[in-house]
Amino acid sequence: MRVEIKLRPLGERPVLPFNYNYEVYRQILEKIAIIDEDLARKIDSSHVGLFTFSRIMVRNRRLLPETGIQILSDTVSLYVSSSFTDVMGAVIEGFMISPGLKLGGTPFNADEVKPLKEPTPGRRVLFSTLSPIMVRSVRVSEGRMHIWDLYPSDDAFQDKLRKVMLLRYKEITGEALSDASFEINVVKFKPVRILMKNSYYRGSLMIFEYRGSRELAMFGYENGFGEKTQYGFGMVKILESKRGPGESAEKGR
Repeated sequence: MRVEIKLRPLGERPVLPFNYNYEVYRQILEKIAIIDEDLARKIDSSHVGLFTFSRIMVRNRRLLPETGIQILSDTVSLYVSSSFTDVMGAVIEGFMISPGLKLGGTPFNADEVKPLKEPTPGRRVLFSTLSPIMVRSVRVSEGRMHIWDLYPSDDAFQDKLRKVMLLRYKEITGEALSDASFEINVVKFKPVRILMKNSYYRGSLMIFEYRGSRELAMFGYENGFGEKTQYGFGMVKILESKRGPGESAEKGR
């Protein structure tokens, strides 16, 4: 399930900070906790990511290199997604009860929380990211182990992404996939880094073609591709879904 949250910035000359992911994550958790405190604690302690969210979409804007993005449009959009209906129900109800959000020094009000139509991905899907995909590995240098963020240009990227997705699917659903096929072809990508607390997280905004299990395509659409999805990584939209004989192709967010 996926919802679009339309946020109206308040005050004069509203500015969106460059690094807002952790603030969004904590405040989504606060909305969920209003409805179900136990569920919020479960999400916060999970290492596999029970929801994901997009970058904040600002249609009209001006870049302020020293401070952030000046918002020139009346509203901005935030998308939140999860395969768990109780999570999404709590997000919707939480924003209805407490529509306020604050990022940096700018307050926002949630004017609308709208569920979106569910797609039905086929075995071949063209995806575009709404937030960067992050995949990590461990490398040994000078006798020490280091966390290493992978980009699509790294040889290990696709294999590690596949392993992460299969592991997350099993841990979240409790089942192993009967069809574990997974292959991507990256059309283009842009590396980005996001500061969360005192650490930088590196990921990739990209357009990529996915081929493989329909169940895994839907799982990735709902819960995000890659790691740290709960912090606003790995959300995708469908540009085109090519399906088998007798199945119609679909497009959508």
